[in-house]
Amino acid sequence: MQLLFRIILLWAVGGPLMAIYLMINHRENLAHDPVTMPEWVPFWPLLAIPYLGMLVLPGCLSLFIKEQRDFYQYLVSITIAFLVVGSIWYFYPTEMIRPPIPGDWQSHVYREMVSIDNPVCIVPCGHVITPIAVFCILIRQNSRWLFWLLPLLVLGIISIVVTWQHRPVDVIYGTLISFFAVVLTRRLFEKAAQG
Repeated sequence: MQLLFRIILLWAVGGPLMAIYLMINHRENLAHDPVTMPEWVPFWPLLAIPYLGMLVLPGCLSLFIKEQRDFYQYLVSITIAFLVVGSIWYFYPTEMIRPPIPGDWQSHVYREMVSIDNPVCIVPCGHVITPIAVFCILIRQNSRWLFWLLPLLVLGIISIVVTWQHRPVDVIYGTLISFFAVVLTRRLFEKAAQG
């Protein structure tokens, strides 16, 4: 029963946040500040697969959070981080200039992905919000999670950069915002528990 309740909460929080993102991502007649990827970053469209996994896997991993209070903290922290990141996207619209997509089979998933997702909302990276939040909470819960989560997080971050969704600096900004939201909500939840 608790699992079903958590899944409903994930959809109740994640659905509106995704809708807000899509509304910001698809605004028309808007001048975006162009950003360019550093020359040393390769373009590997095949890594769109782990990149897309980062959209789903953190929500699934959040179901392993033991304490219900920590699960609520996860939801509140991703909401706060998203509101900060989304506000930046809204008031400081940016666009990534991406290379042409190769016509080979390895680029099929990437080609489908960018047909839906405009190359905007670049600064800061929002894709790290949920992975950072679930990473912090699960590691605090049990340090053995580090063995499994760190390689996934590193692969996910690399895939964000090499699919040219965000520059390394954008990932750093998004990570700091998400980490700040996790720390803030942890303190707020501890304070509330103390009375």
